This record gives sequence, structure tokens and C-alpha cells, in this order.
Amino acid sequence: MKNTIFLILALLFTLTSCKEKKQTETELASETYLEEPHSYAQSNDAVTTHLDLDINVDFDTQVISGTATYEIFNNDSNQIILDSKFLEIESVTANGVATTFKLGEMDATLGQPLTIAIKEDTQKIAVTYKTTAKTEALQWLTAQQTADKTNPFLFTQGQAILTRTWIPIQDSPQIRITYDATVKVPQELMAVMSAENPKEKSANGVYNFKMGYPIPAYLIALAIGDIEYKAISDRTGVYAEKSMLNKVHEEFSDMEKMVVAAEDLYGDYDWEQFDVIVLPPSFPFGGMENPRLTFATPTVIAGDKSLTSLVAHELAHSWSGNLVTNATWNDFWLNEGFTVYFEIRIMEALYGKDRANMLALIVDRILKMN
Repeated sequence: MKNTIFLILALLFTLTSCKEKKQTETELASETYLEEPHSYAQSNDAVTTHLDLDINVDFDTQVISGTATYEIFNNDSNQIILDSKFLEIESVTANGVATTFKLGEMDATLGQPLTIAIKEDTQKIAVTYKTTAKTEALQWLTAQQTADKTNPFLFTQGQAILTRTWIPIQDSPQIRITYDATVKVPQELMAVMSAENPKEKSANGVYNFKMGYPIPAYLIALAIGDIEYKAISDRTGVYAEKSMLNKVHEEFSDMEKMVVAAEDLYGDYDWEQFDVIVLPPSFPFGGMENPRLTFATPTVIAGDKSLTSLVAHELAHSWSGNLVTNATWNDFWLNEGFTVYFEIRIMEALYGKDRANMLALIVDRILKMN
């Protein structure tokens, strides 16, 4: 009898496992992507699921070069289309064999479709490429443009459709991929990404990254500079140039409290680590909610924590924007609208209703001004 029960349970487990696998494949096969006016990708025909990025960053020539290798799901198509803009495409392979590709007509906003020939059994494509001087997502800074003025700096800004200018990719927010990356940089610099990150410099200038959660292309981010890390808690901390590090650490010392308050409101923080990198003074944005590593402007380092609602806002995006994202950029308001509300709720939990009401009033005035 025991053997019979064991066999029945084993059979049920086997059937359940197969069923789960089949459901996963069926869900992927039946996934219906919306028509995307801001991307050339025909995702219902063939879609990327994972990126393995291997790049070299050359500050002398201000060029990133390397290979983007994708695992793909092919719905019986003989081609897959990536977005590309201001990139030099050197070669493409499908399942490890050279294949034909074509760059379409250039559009001033969208760039060019990169159409790659594949077969029904193609599971992997690889694109070897270089960035150019026109690449819009890369911000190359000289040493004089940094706080410490000793070494150059690089950061990326992919939102909304600029990731295609430094990686050939299906650049639509409804297409989510996991990624690994190997990034080679000068030995005196540190590289960090929207992924699992180092806490100190490597000896050889080679950094390996892993993002195990599917994210849209615009959230793939890279920063390289003479930076250091200082922890606030086991899961929060800050990166900054040496002269800024202690000031940043003190200004953002409530980050762990913010995460706890956010979890009390909306459930567990699913990204494991929440760090902030304060970029050089020439960073032209307030903040960017790259998962696991928010990019922030140094202008919020006021000395009295009066501007830290920026951190609350980018943290809120970990739920509204990073976990749940607008399918196309026509509905960008979904990301920002819910996030502003969530930001105010976090600030209320930490600092009281009066401060939250003040923030709400500021947002209301800004909306009316625009």
C-alpha cells in the first residue's frame, strides 16, 4: 500500500511538473503583445527573453563595443526584428552560425529596424556591434565634469526609447527580459548596473552582473566612475564619488525606513537590494528608478533631508513601474501617476501628514502650471 501511494504521489508530481512546464510554454506562445508605435519589434512573431551582454568600454574613443546575445522565443517566424539607432552592426549569428541581417531606413526618432534572418528552430541570436559618437543614451563626462575631478565618468539613460542607441534590442516596455553582463572598464574605475552589484573595485577592471527578474529594456542601466559604496543597512546603501560619499550617506540615512514603510503599505520589496548612486553634478535628471540601483542627482543633497522625497519616489517605482509597467509609452502616465501617489504615502508614513500634504500641493501646482 505504501509503495502504491508513493507511486501515485510520484506520478502526480511528475504530471504536475510537466503541466507547469507546458503551461509556461503555452503562456509564452499565446502571449499577445500590443501594437507598439515606438518600436519596430514584431513581438508576436519572435521575441527576446534573455540578454547576455559582453562589452568593452573605451573612454579614450568614447565607444562601447561587444556582443549582445539573446535567447529568443520564435512563433514560427523566419525573422526577428530589433531596434537600433546610431549603432554600427558588425555581424550577426543565429544558433552560432552567421546569418543575414538588414538595417532599415533611418527614422529621426525611432532609429532603424534591425531585421535578422532566423529559422523555426533558432533559439539564440548574437549581434556584434559598436556605439558611435551619435549614441544618445551614453553620457561621457570628462574628469572636470565630475565632483572629484580626477577621472572620467559614464552613465546611461535609457528611458524612454534610448536603450536602442547603446544596445541593439527590442525596445518596448511590454517586452521584459532577464540579463547577464560582462563589462570591461579601466582598472581605476568601478562599473555598476541595474543588477547585482559589486561593493568595491575589481583588480582587473572586469565586472560581472546578473539581473534575474524580467525587466523592460529602458531599465537596463550602466554607470562607470571612480566611485565607492557605503551601506546603510543589509539591503540599502549608496554609491558616490569619494568627496560626496559621507554627505550622501547621511542625507539618505532613512532609506531602510523608507523601504520598510513602503512594504507596510504595498507588500514585500521584491528586488532584494535597494541602492542609490549619486551621479556627478552634470547629471541632467532628478532621478531614475533603475531596479536595484536608482540614479540620483547631487542637487538633492541639501544637508537637511528636505529633498529626499526623490528617493521615496524612485523607491515607489519598484512597485509601480518596475514590477507593473505601462505596455506602451502612450500610457506612461500609469507609471508616474501611481508612483507620485505612492511617494506621498511613504513620506506620510515617515514624516507625517503635514509634509505629505505639502508634497501633494507642490505636485498639484506643477500639474496646473503645465
